[in-house]
Amino acid sequence: MASVIFFLRSSIKNKPSSIWIRFKDKDIDISLSMKELKCSVDEWKNGKCKNANKKMFDTDLEPINTKLLKIEGYVLLEYNNLNSVLDLKVWLKSCVNNILNPKEKSIYSSNIIDFIDTYLEIRQNSITKRTNYKIKVLKSMLIDFCNFNKKPPIIQFKDMDNYFKDSFEKYCLNINYKHETIYSKLKDAKAISKFAENYDIETHPHTKEWKLGVTKFVKDKPKHIYLNFEELEQIKKCKLAQEDLDIARDWLIIACFTGQRVSDFLRFEKSMIVEDKDMRYIEFKQEKTKKLMQIPILKEVQKILDKRDGEFPKKISDVRFNQDVKIVCKHAKITELVYGSKSQVLEDKTKRGVLGDYPKYKLVASHIGRRSFATNFHALLPTADVMYVTGHSTEKQFLMYIGKTEKEMAVRTANSFAKIGF
Repeated sequence: MASVIFFLRSSIKNKPSSIWIRFKDKDIDISLSMKELKCSVDEWKNGKCKNANKKMFDTDLEPINTKLLKIEGYVLLEYNNLNSVLDLKVWLKSCVNNILNPKEKSIYSSNIIDFIDTYLEIRQNSITKRTNYKIKVLKSMLIDFCNFNKKPPIIQFKDMDNYFKDSFEKYCLNINYKHETIYSKLKDAKAISKFAENYDIETHPHTKEWKLGVTKFVKDKPKHIYLNFEELEQIKKCKLAQEDLDIARDWLIIACFTGQRVSDFLRFEKSMIVEDKDMRYIEFKQEKTKKLMQIPILKEVQKILDKRDGEFPKKISDVRFNQDVKIVCKHAKITELVYGSKSQVLEDKTKRGVLGDYPKYKLVASHIGRRSFATNFHALLPTADVMYVTGHSTEKQFLMYIGKTEKEMAVRTANSFAKIGF
């Protein structure tokens, strides 16, 4: 049975000596000097100070014996909860230190809803505007979740267990949030919880173990919407009377042949074009990742530059782009019925993506350019080459982005081997 005893090594009377702690259990027998606690031999008996009220310093709030009692209880409790440890002496020293030098409580709120403002302030120079917006959306969702349950807007980090996760997920599904959105927000909450630990805020161990993949949700999952080469030809050839629509069409073609996010391609300008011997490319830093990109100018992009005397189309906002490209695709007769999610205002006045069958042009939005590039060229080029342009970090991430399942990749791999005679 585990035991803790305290003793002195010194035999010199009338001289304060460090108190030692000894921890024993089966094959374990370790001792440690506690230099913060001292007592002389003539004042020591049976593992404690003879004077029950003796303090190390007049400013101490507790006598020596009280501290020893606390250390003993804490060490035995921690040992019972211990799974494994490489160095027991380091563990014992940590236990003693936690009692003798307790950490100050965090000056920040342990309520994630309040802490989010602190998080955004601390990380204001290291996160993008897009991430800042996403975190603020999470805060709104958490407040709405509390209101729905008729509770004050308080969710303690230490209460964010699996039951909270399940309850939040169920609430979001009931108000028509997509699985991707729900798991994206839970992922943000998990990251903020981990960040809060750096400021001595107590968190729940469940949070670290949350599995936030969405691949298991196959039923009712909308298709990955993209424009194939035939549809892009229809868009290029359709007649558009309005100049604004022609500008939006050109930006759409640029997006589909550069594979960049709307926050990047709508910033393209002539000064970003670099000529290096026989190669021309666009050089820029991605808004989201801050990664320096150098992407080749493909023929379709060059045609637009030639059409506009070497310049990119007139600048437009991403909101205007989203509106106009739907009209462009409608003119181009991109009307195939596709199962997807379309933003609608619900009865409670909230705006949500509603799943259903819609004409494809209604589902076209700013992300479609990057996805079209990735999907179209994945069938023609090595995956690594396409990933270089899109900026994806891993092949798994890239394949999920274009909606390729493991089965589809297995079939493609088998076909590739068959083509070379194996």
